[in-house]
Amino acid sequence: MKVAYLGPAATFTHEAALKRFGNEADLRPMRSIADVFMAVEAGEAEFGLVPIENSLEGAVTYTLDMFGQPDLDDIVIVAEVLLPISHHLMMAEGGKLDDIKLLYSHPQSIGQCRGWLRTNLPEVEIQEVASNARAAELVGHQPGIAAIAPRLCATNYGLQILASDIQDADFNQTRFFVIYKQRPRWPLPVFEDAEEGQPITALMISIKDRVGTLHAVTGVFTRYQLNMNRIESRPSKQKAWDYVFFIDFVGQPSQPHVAAALRELATETTWAKVLGSWIRS
Repeated sequence: MKVAYLGPAATFTHEAALKRFGNEADLRPMRSIADVFMAVEAGEAEFGLVPIENSLEGAVTYTLDMFGQPDLDDIVIVAEVLLPISHHLMMAEGGKLDDIKLLYSHPQSIGQCRGWLRTNLPEVEIQEVASNARAAELVGHQPGIAAIAPRLCATNYGLQILASDIQDADFNQTRFFVIYKQRPRWPLPVFEDAEEGQPITALMISIKDRVGTLHAVTGVFTRYQLNMNRIESRPSKQKAWDYVFFIDFVGQPSQPHVAAALRELATETTWAKVLGSWIRS
C-alpha cells in the first residue's frame, strides 16, 4: 500500500502514518501538503496523510484550503489519526545538558517547550529550522549542538535523548486526515476499527450573502439534533471578503436525519460539499 505523507521522514506526520498504516506500508514523504494531495489525485499513492489541527496551535489552514481546490473534488476524507505530541531534547552520544551551546527545532516545537527551555537552557542560542527532522539532522555528531524533535528522530539519526516529554502542556495533540481518491463505483476502504466509535462527517459550505444566513445554517443542525464539533471559516480565494466554512459534525449521510439535514442545508447555501465520513474511535 502506497501512502503519501507530509515529510520529511521522522516527523510527527511520519509517526502518525506509522500509527495508522504500520511498517509494512510503502510510506512516501512529500515536500508539501499540496504534494500529498496531488500524489493521491494522480494515483501515485492510494492514501495520503495530512495534518488538520493541533490542540494548541489550531487549524492547519493550508490543508483546509486544499479541500477547496476545484480540481480536487474527488479527494475525500476516510479516517483520522489522533497523535499525542511529545517533544524530546536530543544530541550526539556522550553529550550532556551543560554542553549545549546551540539548539535547533521547528518554531512550533520551540513555542510548545518555551517554559522548559527558559528553566533549563536559559542561555542557549535557539535557531528555527523547517522541520524537527532537519533539526536532528543538523545535530549530527557535533558536540554542543542539540535538537528538540520526536523520538523517531533519535532513532533515525543515531542521537541520544537527554530529556523526554519537555512540552509545557501534557494535552498537546495533533489530528491528521487520511485522504483517498473516490473513484466512480469504487467502495471506500474500511479500516479495522471502523465499526466502533462515533460517526463523523465533514462539510465545506459557502453561505448566501444575506443577513442571518449563518444563523439559518446552524439552525439546521439544531433542528436535526446534529452536534457540531467544529466550525472554521477560510477566505474563498474567489473574491474579496468572501468565505467558506468547514464543519465537522456527529453523524453520517447514510442516516435519514443527516440526509434530510443536508438537503435543507442545500437551500441555505450557495453550495455544500461533503468532504468525507469516518469513524472517530
